[in-house]
Amino acid sequence: MIRLRPGRRDERGVSAIELTLIAPVLMVVLLFVVGLGRMAHARQQIESVAADSARAASLERNTSLSTHAAEVAAAQSLGEAGVSCTNLKVDVDLSSYQPGGRVTVTVSCKTQLGDVALAGFPGSRVFSATSVVPIETYRGG
Repeated sequence: MIRLRPGRRDERGVSAIELTLIAPVLMVVLLFVVGLGRMAHARQQIESVAADSARAASLERNTSLSTHAAEVAAAQSLGEAGVSCTNLKVDVDLSSYQPGGRVTVTVSCKTQLGDVALAGFPGSRVFSATSVVPIETYRGG
């Protein structure tokens, strides 16, 4: 048996108890930081997809081809970015589609966040981004 000096307590095992109490809190904080990172990354990728789609739409010669080009570019950009997206919606505003005009594309995407739900995030979130690209004034043909 270990004798303690007068006025001192036996503190063996206290570190293990402290670690047991603080570990769940640290895990929730870690999941929260990961969740924030995932949300920021998804938002950035959706903004990039909107820009790619608007650029693709502005390069086409007519409105029907522009809408199709924007949708194809959005799907391709999402695939390359590795963003898991459900309910992809691409809205193309071609109201000022003329040389010197502009194309506006809004992309909406529902992303799953279920793996970080323990940290207080919802199971999924809809991200949306809009991009405006000018149409060249002096287009050929």
